[in-house]
Amino acid sequence: MRKKIYILAVVLLGIFLAGGCSVRKAGAEKIRDLEYTVLEETEIPETLRNEIEQRKAEDFKMSYCEGDGLYIVRGFGMQETGGYSIQMQELYLAENAIYFAADLIGPENGQDVEKTVSYPYIAVKTERLEENVVFE
Repeated sequence: MRKKIYILAVVLLGIFLAGGCSVRKAGAEKIRDLEYTVLEETEIPETLRNEIEQRKAEDFKMSYCEGDGLYIVRGFGMQETGGYSIQMQELYLAENAIYFAADLIGPENGQDVEKTVSYPYIAVKTERLEENVVFE
């Protein structure tokens, strides 16, 4: 019995490593990357800035349309110190939605950071599209 389980595990691992199994989100086939601008606080529309201010203490994800722009915001909630940065991973249009990914990067070990609470977030502006935004 153990030998059969071992053989099955090896076969499944081989299929996985060979790429025979893949996980694909339905309708997530990339059509094109979207151009975007990372915004300074002063470049964010006032209505959106107010919404960010209300939500900044918690982890949040939101999108907002104004004029010809689509604004996408990802907040990482309250952090105990300063020294955080956010790295954009991707922003693209797929068949079923717009996909957005950004990562919070913490301060490096030994880095001198402010001992004050911070609320890191990123706000980007891209072309206005009607698809829903999926945060990854």
